[in-house]
Amino acid sequence: GTNKNALNQSRDAYGFVRAFQMTGKDEYLEYARHALDFLYASAWDSTNGGWMNDISAAGKPTAPASNKTAYYQHYALLGITASFEATRDTLDWAWLQKSYAYNDAKLWDSRAQSFGYYDNVKANGSAPSAKSFNATVDAVTTHLEHLYLMTHDAAYKTRLLQVCDNMITHLYESSKTQKIGFAELYTTDWTIDNTSANATRTIMGHVLKTSWCLTRVYQFTGDTSYLGTAKRLTELVWQQGYDHQNGGPYKDYDRVNGAMMMYGKADTAKAWWQMEQAITDGLLLYHTTGIAQYGQMADESLNFFMNYFVDHIYGDVFADRTKYGKFIWNEDKGSDGKAAYHSIETGYYVYLYGNLLLKKAPTTLYYYFIPDVKEKRYEMNPLTCTDPALVISRVTLDGSEYARVDKKSRVITVPAGVGGKFAVTYAYEGATSVASNGEGRMRPESFALDQNFPNPFNPSTVIAFHFPEASTVTLTIHDMLGRCVATLADDALYGPGEHRISWNASRLASGMYVYRITAGNYSASKKLIISK
Repeated sequence: GTNKNALNQSRDAYGFVRAFQMTGKDEYLEYARHALDFLYASAWDSTNGGWMNDISAAGKPTAPASNKTAYYQHYALLGITASFEATRDTLDWAWLQKSYAYNDAKLWDSRAQSFGYYDNVKANGSAPSAKSFNATVDAVTTHLEHLYLMTHDAAYKTRLLQVCDNMITHLYESSKTQKIGFAELYTTDWTIDNTSANATRTIMGHVLKTSWCLTRVYQFTGDTSYLGTAKRLTELVWQQGYDHQNGGPYKDYDRVNGAMMMYGKADTAKAWWQMEQAITDGLLLYHTTGIAQYGQMADESLNFFMNYFVDHIYGDVFADRTKYGKFIWNEDKGSDGKAAYHSIETGYYVYLYGNLLLKKAPTTLYYYFIPDVKEKRYEMNPLTCTDPALVISRVTLDGSEYARVDKKSRVITVPAGVGGKFAVTYAYEGATSVASNGEGRMRPESFALDQNFPNPFNPSTVIAFHFPEASTVTLTIHDMLGRCVATLADDALYGPGEHRISWNASRLASGMYVYRITAGNYSASKKLIISK
């Protein structure tokens, strides 16, 4: 439609911030700022406080009398928190504090026997009611964990641990009486809700996300109850809600009777955002415990995601697939509510978990610190990790070496009036198994089918690309199901200049194919047609 949405403005800002952090491209940070500027100017309820849901293109609320939900109030902080992490912008910090204060005043239930976030309030912040998975777990991934890591403020840690207690005491405990999964909707006093719409639905991605959050908090608390519960939750999905034939978790179930919920279709279903939870939860649990099953879950889910959810022709990600990777309800991509957020988050954490935690490879993130009138000390903690072996190995400011770094404590000191783009490389001190993660590689200046060999073609063609400096390249061909049908270069080193790779497709049938080139952190795909 023509409306904008507070949740999407924040999620899009998150995506662009993470893209900037992984690539250093300034334009991504500018796009994030556009989204946040609109959010600050138009989505805040200046009368009652809190974020409003839908806003017109011109910035006017379309339903100002609607209830406010913890789901929206938490997710509105997602992009703001990411932006503050990458820039330490005082404007973002002011909005974080303002938003957190609203949530604390209107949505937090401080009663000793029922503490936790309420699910919703009226537009004016009155009549708080209900509890839920979204009101609880989403608080961790959107802002609570990051606020604590950036500030080490004890208040954020206290709230974080209270929310984790809710996950264990209510969400996990409810699983003991269900056929599958756990209860996701509750009354105000944490009694399981069996009457509301979809009250008996349990979502495998939510079970895995809860595990992911508990493992993250275990990293800095060392409390084994968090890790133990995380492992048990993941085991619930692995045993009952996971596709062991093709990889990846299934979608939704009825927690009471154990039946898969298919909404009118007689098949099986997986969802793109739930694949993320299996990937990120699996990677972190594998790093934490060394148990191969968790690495297998992450590997299989990521493989299925890349082969069947990613659209290698037009980009973006499809929303739902059958267990075999086919369309199920339609060919829609991510919904208006989720957009590309979960796919971007998948890529961001695969980059960090895979390179930094598993490969122990030096991994770089970019930041743009705005000059301040006072000297600033910035704690750099992109991951929930207290491992003393994880250090900052190198920092540059606008391309030049930067020295005011406490590498072991991961603290950067920035003098008054100094700012610019910081490239911060994290590494494991003394790591002996360092795999290449693309650092120092150059992206191709260009790559395309050489026009001397037409597209469509039969049976041979040439793919050409150009580098200003040496780079390691992977070049593969895929069919429309995402299956790799040819590997023309496999992590091969190419020197500077133009390179041409010939490909004979005589053994393949006519049709459309996709060739994909990867060089360091850069990858792209284009389509080609075999016409016989």
